[in-house]
Amino acid sequence: MGKYVSFETFRERVTPTKLMNLANVPEAELESLAETILSRAEAVVESFASVRYAVPLPADGLVAEWTLRIAEYELYKRGPGTNVPEKIRDSYKDTMERLSDLSAGRLQLATDPPLSSDHGKSIDIPRHETYFDADSMRSY
Repeated sequence: MGKYVSFETFRERVTPTKLMNLANVPEAELESLAETILSRAEAVVESFASVRYAVPLPADGLVAEWTLRIAEYELYKRGPGTNVPEKIRDSYKDTMERLSDLSAGRLQLATDPPLSSDHGKSIDIPRHETYFDADSMRSY
């Protein structure tokens, strides 16, 4: 079962008939193949997101949509023939651009998960020593 998209959601998106035709595997292997495709699509989304966010990401409609678009593109690439429909290809390209924006910081997720690193954060370490007081500066 996918982290962001279930097999059932993917099947509804593509339609059962198209899924069967494009997958080109026996029906008993269909769900396993779809889960593999979804897993790879999730890995692509997470690889871009992990630059700025801790993964796995919280469930989010945008993350699910990106995963579906990538998975749909991968399914069409696998199908008979070599042509991915223009609509699917454009959707995939748009998704990759949005993911690039996400990793570059030009786009933020609505459900802002914790950052993946602590670069840029500061901490306060309380100390009772004074470095530049009259006693420490006496010899200067």
